[in-house]
Amino acid sequence: MKLLYTNENRIMVMNVKNVLINNGYEVVLNNEFASSASGGLAPFDTWPEVWLLKDSELEEAKKVIESIDTEISLITWKCGGCNEINDQTFDFCWKCGRDNFQ
Repeated sequence: MKLLYTNENRIMVMNVKNVLINNGYEVVLNNEFASSASGGLAPFDTWPEVWLLKDSELEEAKKVIESIDTEISLITWKCGGCNEINDQTFDFCWKCGRDNFQ
């Protein structure tokens, strides 16, 4: 079993887990709710983690994760107010504050 992915954002970790499962990989999720009980631990010690069950599939599974990151970073939207290009993760234009859905 190999640690494949970790992130402080639980939603990102769940997305990676789901994409991997949909691509036929067997994975388990650790530390899903550990951040609330972190106490004196370093923050990254309690981040949710996706673990790959079959070590032999590590390199292929990493490529799947890399394709997720690439696809996300390519999606943008153009602000109708100031024509600024914004990353898809923004609901409001970072430059003028206009709502993406206006």
